[in-house]
Amino acid sequence: MGFSREKIDIAFDSLKRNDIDLWIIAGQESATNTEPALDVISDSEFIGLTALMFSKDRKARVVCTPIDANGYAITGVFDEVRPFPVSFQETVAEMISEICPGKIALDFSEENPSADGLSVGTYNLLMEAFENAGFSGEVISAEPVIADVRGIKTSDEIEKIRNACRETQVIFDKAKDVIKAGVNCQDIYAFFQEEVERNGFGYSWPSSADPGVTAGAGCPGGHVGAPDWVIRKGDLVNIDFGITIDGLSSDIQRMYYVLDDGETDAPEDLKEAFYAVRDGIKLAAEALKPGVTGNEVDSVARDYIVSKGYPSWNAALGHQLGKVAHDGGAILGPRMPRYDKPELIDTPLSLNMVFTLEPGVPTRAGRLGIEEDVRVTENGAEFLLEPQQELYLV
Repeated sequence: MGFSREKIDIAFDSLKRNDIDLWIIAGQESATNTEPALDVISDSEFIGLTALMFSKDRKARVVCTPIDANGYAITGVFDEVRPFPVSFQETVAEMISEICPGKIALDFSEENPSADGLSVGTYNLLMEAFENAGFSGEVISAEPVIADVRGIKTSDEIEKIRNACRETQVIFDKAKDVIKAGVNCQDIYAFFQEEVERNGFGYSWPSSADPGVTAGAGCPGGHVGAPDWVIRKGDLVNIDFGITIDGLSSDIQRMYYVLDDGETDAPEDLKEAFYAVRDGIKLAAEALKPGVTGNEVDSVARDYIVSKGYPSWNAALGHQLGKVAHDGGAILGPRMPRYDKPELIDTPLSLNMVFTLEPGVPTRAGRLGIEEDVRVTENGAEFLLEPQQELYLV
């Protein structure tokens, strides 16, 4: 059993910044009833009923079963480990009475799945404990705290993401010898999966759709994996691919062009589309600094690409990346109905968050989309992998 002191320190800082007195992560048998926040701060799992308590005064406490108590004690992280002899609710109530919080954050959220790990049953037990403690304060979502704890990456996490990106590019480069006219998109999909399995990597999202492969005009796209579709000369080929290594993930898109008879380069209109997307990404990366909002960054890329004569795409510019491809929290998104929520696009972003930048435009030869993985720094985003500068000609 181990806990990340760096992540717990981020939680303490977030509690102070958001004026929250106490954050409780509670649950049981988390191997079957997942609690995403626990997975970020620890390599352990809940077995019996457990409540981890982090308070604004930088104290960490835990209420757990007697058989779990020694495991928490030997971590050296908790200021107090209190096993409950009979009743979880009664022992939690005792702890709440001693802490006297005015505002308690719990892991529920309507918009952020990574902050929605509290089960209804455990929520009811906590409410009973709060009532027994005479708690009359406010119960709120822990979403802002989890957004910081999950979103702000440690140096170790960033290096692991960087390594996953490097290994992803190795497979993209190998694919240049596989992609050609007459090959089915499903064969490309199989090649990428063979490389993942051969290297012992994991998938950033379910393997049924990782990678996504599309080729040419009319090819079905989206989160569908690879359709039964034959690549033709003159097609653009888009591959959306991510792997997981040591618990951290990549999520990258690369563009290939299948040369037609007599061609030594891609047609100018397709290169212009590529450059519009590439340069939109570059501008967004320059704008991605601590304190800006996701909507502001999205607007930089979107306005530029639209100014080049391309339509606005029906998706966000990017999402957070970490343990999985879609890591939750704030996104880089437009003021469209499914994105236009303050907690998603109007929350100021923080140093060392990791995002994708992935605009795309339609062309006569198929969708053209590039996706890069970047880290927020004081001077703009750092690319965690050398970005694609030209179409890959195959």
